[in-house]
Amino acid sequence: MVLRLDPTDTRSFEPSGKKPQRLHFCVLGGGFGGLYTALALHQRLKSYPTPCRITLVEPHDRFTFTPLLYELLTRELGQQEVAPTYSQLLAKTSVRVQKDWVESINLAHRRVYLRHGEPLTYDYLVVALGSRQRTFATPGVKSHALPFSNLEDARKLEQRLTVLEQSPLPLIQLAVVGGGPSGVELACKLADRLGHRGQIHLLDRRSALLRTYPIPVQKAALKALRSRRIKIHLDAAVDAVEAHQMRYHQGGQQQILNADLVLWAVGASPYHWPSVDGVPATERGQCLVRPTLQLPEYPEVFVLGDMAAMPWADRGYAPLTAQAAFQAAPIVAHNLWAAIANRPLKPFTYHHLGTMLTLGQNNAVVCGFGLTLTGWLGSLVRRWAYWFRMPTWRHRWQVLLHALRGSKGSL
Repeated sequence: MVLRLDPTDTRSFEPSGKKPQRLHFCVLGGGFGGLYTALALHQRLKSYPTPCRITLVEPHDRFTFTPLLYELLTRELGQQEVAPTYSQLLAKTSVRVQKDWVESINLAHRRVYLRHGEPLTYDYLVVALGSRQRTFATPGVKSHALPFSNLEDARKLEQRLTVLEQSPLPLIQLAVVGGGPSGVELACKLADRLGHRGQIHLLDRRSALLRTYPIPVQKAALKALRSRRIKIHLDAAVDAVEAHQMRYHQGGQQQILNADLVLWAVGASPYHWPSVDGVPATERGQCLVRPTLQLPEYPEVFVLGDMAAMPWADRGYAPLTAQAAFQAAPIVAHNLWAAIANRPLKPFTYHHLGTMLTLGQNNAVVCGFGLTLTGWLGSLVRRWAYWFRMPTWRHRWQVLLHALRGSKGSL
């Protein structure tokens, strides 16, 4: 999706004359950035004297807690725990969900155009549309490889795995492309699910897995991969993906890998935000924002998450992670409230709180603040850390009850 923006808006942040009777806050995207901003804004506006509306535009029925998506494959968690519905999460709030796709934004008229519904006008806009899978224009990826970044991807993978598990194949060959956190986590979970029935191949075009991660994380990941007999192919650049095989080159040699299923986990890039006057973007497509996460020329528009070049002290910009969007959401909610209450806005800077990776069933690595935990203890700490980050208390209790009952999850 490409957002088409009209950059001719010259109105000031504070509307001239009398304020509208019912301020409208429009939030685009129901991921970590959008949903958590909407929930925090609802809390902020409870005591505000002027009536307000909050609209969350999201095309899907369910929010996906992406860090726990892998647990669906091994049935450690179920759909309701990992992907609760927006109607459940937003019950008893002032947030209204508009189920639709965003087609374009007109900054001149403060209007959002949707694929199916009527255009939405706004007083304040939050853009948090996330990212999309990178394919590097590799032939066959879109038709023969499966991504793994949302609930629909998990459902498709579950269906394909079930077919393979019920087949007479003596050994199921799976290839995971991408040696970053997503690829490593996916490979470990798949290996645990298939056991001796499966052979997992993990390919990465670089010379090391998780090369930007702390050494303890790299060591724990390598140990987990080797203990599961996962074959690691480094310096392996994929040339094409076909129906039952994949072609790649390694060390100057052309290689062919037979695979019953190829998973594409090479990371993501922001949804395209074109660089136009007043809406400049970085080389990787993230729009430049003020420290308060406002567009420089359109202070009524806030951008966060993968689409925004959010400040990270002396490190440049925050990574494209749920952790970054999670941290930015309450800042945006505060600044929206501060804007209408004539209070100071807060600057945002990303704080890296550590790294957590699942490395199979009841196995994880947690690294931060000079401490590294692995194995079942790492898995327990990771689960609890994510439990506290879930969107509502109702959802948290639901997940906790599931764990206490020892229930098996399902899709």
